[in-house]
This record gives sequence, structure tokens and C-alpha cells, in this order.
Amino acid sequence: MTGSKLRVPCTYQGGKQRLAGAIVDVFFAENKIGADTRFYDLCCGSGAISIELVNRGISPQNISMLDISSWGAFWAAVGHGTFDMEFFDSILSGLPDDKREYKKHLEGLVSSSSLVHEAELYPILQANSFGGKQITTKNGEWDNACFRDYWEPTANSVRRSPANPMQPSPTELKRRVTAIVRDMVGANGIRGDIMSFFSFNVAPDSIVYVDPPYMNTTGYSYMFNIKDFIQEYKAAFQAPLYISENVALGHNATKLQLHGANGGITGSRKSKHEEWLSRF
Repeated sequence: MTGSKLRVPCTYQGGKQRLAGAIVDVFFAENKIGADTRFYDLCCGSGAISIELVNRGISPQNISMLDISSWGAFWAAVGHGTFDMEFFDSILSGLPDDKREYKKHLEGLVSSSSLVHEAELYPILQANSFGGKQITTKNGEWDNACFRDYWEPTANSVRRSPANPMQPSPTELKRRVTAIVRDMVGANGIRGDIMSFFSFNVAPDSIVYVDPPYMNTTGYSYMFNIKDFIQEYKAAFQAPLYISENVALGHNATKLQLHGANGGITGSRKSKHEEWLSRF
């Protein structure tokens, strides 16, 4: 890897960018990590855990990333070296000069664009998603696409600076994606259902991590029963399994410290949700 550390392309609901360092610390503290250690990042989303591993010197060739959403398409293109940077650049350069026009422009893009360039278009759409909610696909079309407006403070606003509709900015998104495409080629990016993992050949000295849709939280488009997964996993594999959840899933679990604002889409949540890393 060259240059500065990699960062996730953009924020999205459930992403682990603020906790990735603490989670990977646990991997390294509890396991013997060698040059041949394989890592499996399941429900990888924006790739915070895999990115943290690469930032710490783990070869992308030792990492498998699986996700059923458009993130899976993104990571498959990155890992296989097929990400079309020219198309990605063309969409970014086509954004309006006036940020007030972003929302209308993106709504038109979603309604007129097929999924042929899903991997390239997705991070741009997601960077504009209202509240970081995950944009999905359904029946071969984009779905659940709700974009931010450009916001300017009024005389009575507590915040005094405008809020941009795209986070990060087009320039920063391009920088992040360019670095990812350069430094994470060779990762085994897979778009697929998590249950397809049971067809993998997982060595006992591997490390498996799952970041499932959290129980009893805002509905996700892609759901599965994590407790059923754990039982099937125990019967199939010997490698250590780590799972993120908002509750402890067993006696061997660590509560992670979550910094930053309380959050929620409105910012009005009174307390942070809990983050637990459970081991099996």
C-alpha cells in the first residue's frame, strides 16, 4: 500500500468506520496472525473492517469480502480489478455546479440508469443518501433512494454553516475510491447471500467476522437470522467467529466504546446504541 491510509468511501447506516480499529485490535490480541492468515468479512458493507486490515499491512489477497447489497458489487469490481474509473469519473464530473441541484440531478440519474454500472454508480448515490440510509436495488432497478437537500442556516438556526448534500465531497469521494481501487485489488469481493458462505473451505486458523443487520432496529432490505447462522457455523467450521451486534450474543462478548454524537437521522436520539463484539 502507498500513500495515506485508506478510508471507507462514504458513511452508511450500520457502517463500522468508528469501531474498526477496536474490532481489529481484538482480532490481533486473541489470535496468532501470520502471513497466511485468511480473513472473512461477511456483510462487509462499506468495508471498514477490511480497510482497517489492509491499513495494518494485511494483504488484500488474504481477505474475502461478502455482501448481498450493491456494496458486494462494488467490492467484487475492486477486488477483480474491473472497476471502471473512467465511468465513475464521468458521473462525478456530471454533477451540477450548484449543490442545490444535486438532489434533483440524482433522482433523474436513478430513474434513468440501469444497473450495468452498479459498482461505479453506487458509492456516488450512497454518498448523497439522506441519513446514510442504504440505497438498494429491486427487480433490476435502484430502490430506497432518498437524497439530501442542500441546507442553509436561517436566522434562528443553531448551526451557522451550510450542510452539503454529498458527504464526502465529490473530490474527497474520488480520492478515497481511487486509493481503494489501487490498494485493494486482489481482495476476494463476492456479491452473495451470507448462507453461501457455508460452501467455502475455511481453514481453522482463519478469522471470520460478521456485521449483520442489527436486531430490533430500523428495517433493512436484507435480513437473516443471526442465531441460526451461529448454530450452522459451529457445526461446519472451527475458525473463530466474531459478530457485531447491539447486544451481547453470549457470555464471551466485549462492549465496545462508541464515540461521537448520539445520532439517529434527526440527531435527536438521547443516547448512543450499544455495540458488542461476541466471540464463538
